[in-house]
Amino acid sequence: MRRQVFVRPPLPELPMEGGCHCGAVRYTVTGRPKAVNACHCDDCKRLSGATFGLYLHVAAEDLKRGDSARDTFVRTGGSGNPIRIERCAACGTRMWHLPDAAPDLVILCAGTLDNPDWAIPTSHIFIEHAALDAVAADDALAVEGFKTTRPELWARFDEIYLPGK
Repeated sequence: MRRQVFVRPPLPELPMEGGCHCGAVRYTVTGRPKAVNACHCDDCKRLSGATFGLYLHVAAEDLKRGDSARDTFVRTGGSGNPIRIERCAACGTRMWHLPDAAPDLVILCAGTLDNPDWAIPTSHIFIEHAALDAVAADDALAVEGFKTTRPELWARFDEIYLPGK
């Protein structure tokens, strides 16, 4: 994985809003994200239809979800724990992951934000599976496999977005 210097835009003002492709599912993020993480594992590639998945880690209490119909798919994560993936029932847009091992956390698909332009990953996991042309910001944490903990991903986010912490 190549490294590149990026000028990071500031975090957007809260609340942040987003939704699915057809507009049936809408949500609001009311609290500061914990991380912007890129996952290069084979599952995330298939689920996203891209060379990696890009996610915001959000406290569950900070994601206000509408009443619209969602379908849930349950898969086993790399940890062996179940993860519920919720999609819009109308258009199939993947909205977020709900890991059973972390019920206070939502893994929000960054591309569903109304304005995802600021979401440059502060961490990358499973980089050994990264596409040959993958690029990471020079200040981003890059980890083979998932040989770290979520709090380490969150700490890097804080180091980048809370200078002088």
